[in-house]
Amino acid sequence: MTTIAILGGTGALGAALAQRLAKAGHDIRIGSRDPDKAAAFVADIRAANPAFRISGGSLRDCAGEAEICVLTVPYAAHADTLAQVRHLVAGKIVIDTTVPLVPPKVGTVQLPAAGCAAVEAQAALGPEARVVSALQNIGAEKLGGGAVDGDVLVASDDAEAATTVCALLAGIGLRSWHVGPLANSAAAEAMTSVLIQINRRYKRVQSAFRITGKPRAVEGAAPRPSGVSIHPVHGLPLFAAGDDLASAIAAAITDSGIAPEDGDVIVVAQKVVSKVEDRAVGLADVALTERGRALAAESGKPAAMAELIAGESVEIMRVRENLIIARHRLGHVAANAGIDMSNVAALDAPDTALLWPEAPDASAAYLREALEGHFGCRLAVIISDSLGRAWRVGTTGHAIAVAGMKPLRDRRGETDLFGRVLQATVVAVADEIAAAASLVIGEAAEGTPAVLVRGAVYDEAEEGGIGELLRPIEQDLFR
Repeated sequence: MTTIAILGGTGALGAALAQRLAKAGHDIRIGSRDPDKAAAFVADIRAANPAFRISGGSLRDCAGEAEICVLTVPYAAHADTLAQVRHLVAGKIVIDTTVPLVPPKVGTVQLPAAGCAAVEAQAALGPEARVVSALQNIGAEKLGGGAVDGDVLVASDDAEAATTVCALLAGIGLRSWHVGPLANSAAAEAMTSVLIQINRRYKRVQSAFRITGKPRAVEGAAPRPSGVSIHPVHGLPLFAAGDDLASAIAAAITDSGIAPEDGDVIVVAQKVVSKVEDRAVGLADVALTERGRALAAESGKPAAMAELIAGESVEIMRVRENLIIARHRLGHVAANAGIDMSNVAALDAPDTALLWPEAPDASAAYLREALEGHFGCRLAVIISDSLGRAWRVGTTGHAIAVAGMKPLRDRRGETDLFGRVLQATVVAVADEIAAAASLVIGEAAEGTPAVLVRGAVYDEAEEGGIGELLRPIEQDLFR
């Protein structure tokens, strides 16, 4: 948690930024030339968000209390605001979002004699202030919503300060790029007028830009290592029905010091999804039917458990002593139709079983939308469970739902090392990622129900789900 002063925080940009930072857990000070206005503004925010750590006061008071100051005033108030806080920001990072717009010609680039507003800020505050230019091209409307479709250019003569600001922005879902010295802020400041022209001419709202391209190999340097990394998401609670799983995962990712990037995959254990969706069932509450009693008699399982398995299945495929292999109503083949009793309830309520979510793909899609909105980058989500496999002993992680990715990666038509065209290679990439993630998620008391996987190669998809990974019944060679 960082104490951050938003100087000019009652304006549209400052207000949106303050609330986004407060939501991420930072302690916010709203600074204004009118302290009473700041106090009233903060009261409204706290009424809607009582958990926010946020207060208001004068520009000087807030700047003095903060570790980082963010300047969000119009250019007309730029010089005066800097003069008021000059002696209070020595040694502190000052993030300057100012664009030197001079109405009414805001669609025309009008950079000041010093080259840009950020350079003016450094001159006004003196060399002890650590001025960082950022956020000129991300408007209040974008910051006030969910995912931010646009990049931030960060410029500073202080590389360490720039790195700190980039990390701060990543924590509130913004992707940023350190673009060099403070003088390079001129490009971002000028771009604002260009984006205004685009909005006007092409009837767009909140235009922005993205930096694209791929890493370039450097001549003479060692090849860039490739691979997959798995990052545990620590600090998640024991979830209960109705808990906000997406918000808890987002907060824990941030607290774990991870900054999600485009292409990362969030793997979430099925158990926590089922818990928050209230899929726990007490065995004592299960009404028995003849089908359940018959399955219990054949398998030796408790009648209530057999009843739940029967109810979640479209086909009972094999039955042995204390073993039921079923085709789940969603198409998966699994022992006990995926129903489990481990890590479900405390020892004082042991007779509780947990069913899979009603619609796991929809659950994955919801989590993806919420996490992308929080972090402002493109993600995929897998909901995983540990399942056994025919002809193999032991369980491995399997994907039971996906969002943002195709569960299969069809490599037919590609060539191998010797130029031979692949004829039948279709990779179950969602299962491979889930299996890798299960090494960290664990099976017993690890208490890590979510991980972030980076570096996995998969095909993106906005629609669809796990269905294409499931072999059709007519192709079942073992029936």
